[in-house]
Amino acid sequence: MLCHHHELRRKELAIKFASKMAVQCELSEEEGGMLSMKEIASLEQQYAVQRKLGRCLLRLQQYEMLLKVLVTHSEIEGPNAQLEALRDKKAFSVQKMTMGALVGMLTESYLSPEQETEGPDKPVPGSGGPWTKMRFQAGLSPEQSESAGEALDELVKLRNELVHHFLQLFDVWKADGCVAAEAYLDNSYETIDGHFITLRGWAQSMEQTRAMLASFTATSAFENILVHGIMPDGSVIWPMSGAVSCLREAESKFAIDGWVKLNTATAWIRDEYAEQQPQR
Repeated sequence: MLCHHHELRRKELAIKFASKMAVQCELSEEEGGMLSMKEIASLEQQYAVQRKLGRCLLRLQQYEMLLKVLVTHSEIEGPNAQLEALRDKKAFSVQKMTMGALVGMLTESYLSPEQETEGPDKPVPGSGGPWTKMRFQAGLSPEQSESAGEALDELVKLRNELVHHFLQLFDVWKADGCVAAEAYLDNSYETIDGHFITLRGWAQSMEQTRAMLASFTATSAFENILVHGIMPDGSVIWPMSGAVSCLREAESKFAIDGWVKLNTATAWIRDEYAEQQPQR
């Protein structure tokens, strides 16, 4: 990383030197003169403004790249068999979004105040097959969420000023304009970098949570929840219970006038699903 930085700095200095020499040669040929110290100082100020503007824009691009990753993975919903394809589709769609649109999505999903989860007995969307809805949230209070949203709106405004209106705000062909522009860009970079550090913290937290979730799904406790409806504390979510599901399947096979003999159902369950016992 350090070597790369030095290489970029070397190229930057080389370009700067070549630009100065080109200007000096042009003046020497056309006017028979060289750049004065004042003119060279003016060029130095303009180069400083350009460098600091570039630094801000590069940091903003880093922020937008990370923002797209966070938005892509913060929420996903759909049939289990299609989750990966749905995530890829979402990742592709966010690549063309503006920073303002991305911030809006982040605010509505990841930064929104904590909401009550849907009950297990709520009908599953779609027609048939397991359905998963996964959502990561920052866990902010309503006040914190509102404050974070306002700060992000200010960042979008700052980004638009730097990209679209910078030369309207500062006359960089004058010394005082360069001085004002440098101060503005220093403050801007500090703001952008602070937002980037915050966003990186959110992304790291989400990645850690995803890793913990992936580890948990490989345990018998998760299998008991998903397959048998048995929670770690021993309580049972009956609509998800494997035994109840088996009884319902037996009902669909052997029902007569809406009724099934229990002995018939349990005998069939023992043959077809030995691990499920109605005594559960």
